[in-house]
Amino acid sequence: MKIVVLSTFDITPVRDGGQTRCLSIYRNIAKEHDVTLVAYDFRQSDHIRRYKLAERFDAVVFPAASGDVHHFWHILEKTRRLAHDVLCIREYHFSDEFVHDARQIIGAADVVIASHPYLALLGFGFTKRNAIKIYESHNIEYDIKEQHFRGGLGVMQIDSFLDAVFYAERMACREAHFITVVSERDAERMVQLYDVPQSMVTVAPNGADCSKYPLWDKASRAELRGKLQIDDKPLAAFLGSGYGPNVESYFKARQLLSEAGFDGAVALIGSIAQADRTGWPEVPFDEFWFDFVDEDLKIALLSSADFALQLVFSGGGTNLKLFDYMAAGCLIVANEFGARGVGADGWSVSAQNVTELRALLQSRVWETDRGDAIRAKARAIANEQFDWAIVAEKISSLFEPMPMEESAIADGSESSSKEVAPPPALSEEPRLPAPSTR
Repeated sequence: MKIVVLSTFDITPVRDGGQTRCLSIYRNIAKEHDVTLVAYDFRQSDHIRRYKLAERFDAVVFPAASGDVHHFWHILEKTRRLAHDVLCIREYHFSDEFVHDARQIIGAADVVIASHPYLALLGFGFTKRNAIKIYESHNIEYDIKEQHFRGGLGVMQIDSFLDAVFYAERMACREAHFITVVSERDAERMVQLYDVPQSMVTVAPNGADCSKYPLWDKASRAELRGKLQIDDKPLAAFLGSGYGPNVESYFKARQLLSEAGFDGAVALIGSIAQADRTGWPEVPFDEFWFDFVDEDLKIALLSSADFALQLVFSGGGTNLKLFDYMAAGCLIVANEFGARGVGADGWSVSAQNVTELRALLQSRVWETDRGDAIRAKARAIANEQFDWAIVAEKISSLFEPMPMEESAIADGSESSSKEVAPPPALSEEPRLPAPSTR
């Protein structure tokens, strides 16, 4: 089957969790189907980037029109918030080349997947009558954007953006034949917020490539720790991008570690190393800021760490880093919010406050039989439930050809093609209340 995935960003080079998810899932799906990623990215230069990610996985990345790029920077200056994806809903004009080529590519597809809701209204309108339409959510976008825009400048502008996100995500849900979410919690929220049938929603969680994580022996771990010159001190790991909730997570975690008397070292992997740390207080332990590293070094660091920090305080969906920790067999220290998305028990060590964190540090639980059992259970759960190949299968199981009659009923139309009207102006549709859980 021909599968088209719509995105507001290129997925290589990989810099964040959204890119990791797209690349990992659709590279697996491309083993049995022809997959084309169609992206509209303001960061792309003045030419279309076409490249292959696998034998049957192509990417076509369109540069944003010059007027759209100008508008992006204008909004950034006005609100102090990144808004490229939101601007794709109703404010961008799009380039003629993008609209023309996207129409052709999407029109030939058997399955059209909106990865995030921002291009769904455009893309779903180009589908052929019996094409399957899927909204693949990474988060509940209304809730995550409410957090993102909170504290930004230009209250009226931000309110209009939140209106647009609510409208776009609601329409993506109602136009799609299927909706995927990353957790049961998100499934409940999606049903509640947009009044969609539970039967339409499939949980396709975040995951990890478990095959990349062999179990490291003590000698290999000791060798890496020797290179870091930490001797027998405990080594913690934190994997994350410079995304706001990740920065908040580590900032609060380092405060807790300091208060708990941690005197080891923390290896920080990812673009969180580029975050503004002005005003951060000194801490009594070492911090190794690795920034982006190759896959081998990331695996080595996670596999050699005594424990991983999964103390999370905000954000949506689930954390991809959690499943990397699990696959690596790293002892996971988590609070309640950080442990969301995994239904089983016994795969992490609880640290809801500084008292619990101090106790587990003093007990050096990572050196005990209990610690070994917790690591083994986490690794087994990752292999059984959260390998990317398993996640991809949950999405590809929705690709059953849709009879023309069912398609017409689902679309509410008997015409040979279906166009989605552009979003109404704000004056035409009052804002719908959408209380978020905070």
